[in-house]
Amino acid sequence: MSSVVIGGGLAGLSAALTLQEAGESVELFEASDAVGGRVRSDFIDGYILDRGFQLINSGYPELKRLGVISEIDFCKADRSIDVVTPFGLTSIGDPRLHPLQGLRSPLGSLAEKIAVLKFVGEKPNGAISLRDALLASGTGDFYENLLKPFLRGVVLTELENVDSAYGRDLIKSFIAGDSGLPSAGVGTLSEAIAARIETIHLNAPIDSLDQFAGKKVIVATDAHTAAKLLNEKIDISFTDSYTWYHAIPAGLISSKRLRVTSAESPLVNSIAVSNVVSQYAPEGKTLISSTSLMSLSDETALSEISKFWGIAPSEFELVKRYEVRNSLPVFSPGRTGIATAHVRGDIYRAGDYLTAGSQNGALLSGRLAALESLTR
Repeated sequence: MSSVVIGGGLAGLSAALTLQEAGESVELFEASDAVGGRVRSDFIDGYILDRGFQLINSGYPELKRLGVISEIDFCKADRSIDVVTPFGLTSIGDPRLHPLQGLRSPLGSLAEKIAVLKFVGEKPNGAISLRDALLASGTGDFYENLLKPFLRGVVLTELENVDSAYGRDLIKSFIAGDSGLPSAGVGTLSEAIAARIETIHLNAPIDSLDQFAGKKVIVATDAHTAAKLLNEKIDISFTDSYTWYHAIPAGLISSKRLRVTSAESPLVNSIAVSNVVSQYAPEGKTLISSTSLMSLSDETALSEISKFWGIAPSEFELVKRYEVRNSLPVFSPGRTGIATAHVRGDIYRAGDYLTAGSQNGALLSGRLAALESLTR
């Protein structure tokens, strides 16, 4: 029996590749003009703009299994973070690389920093939130000054909305791997996986599954599109995010570090992304990526970004603003991934909302859906 995968995001690509490697005849249908879903890049006036700020974690198990990092000219990001506090700017990095920086950082006491390691090593309690679990572990001021502002930019919601076991796995993934970007944009990851798949139909939206009678079908679209195709209701919450790309003259910012703040701000992070990967901006320019969890006017966003970097608003030129609706699924306390990809008959589903809100979660869900379809 031949197979069909609907949706060319990471979940669909992983599903199609898994089926193909198992010897199945498989066709992938993607509604847009390119694969990748949210993991795509645009090219505007010499800038590379990812569709919402993203980093690739080379330590993700699914990426290791695919062996794809070596194919995408991966550039590592700095393992230190700059934190804007009411008392000035401070930096903290991976204690394995910057032990003195970690010990001396005013963001929290030594005991509070050790408490993070305690949290990562203890048995997870999925019945409580990530916030409550971290505070119960004794992270105190370190939670407020670093963990909270950094992790909000990862899960794109408040930490009281996040299952502690899910959050713990995310933290472990950052410890295990390097974060970074391909030199030609995050979309290169999707393109590298797609290059292994024999049959992909672009500009091919699917409105009904009836045309695929007699075939195994994996619906790997976003959750809302999947619900329509499967005639189901959605009982999943999602976050929205908003990313601004600004250009400034080169040389005003030298930092390669992600910048967050422990002070009140609608921004969750900002980074001079072209300082990490020079190809993201043309010569003479620096590209700044800044993200918020709330919709702001361009003027308000610029005011906040200017404060983040201590640079006058007049130096910034808006390149593009992205509204990323349904950016990530919310895995609230007590909610775990869906145990089976099987829907009914020969129909299956895949997507990060079934496993984990990350690139790894999307890839894993596609592979699991394919394997389940092969064993039924």
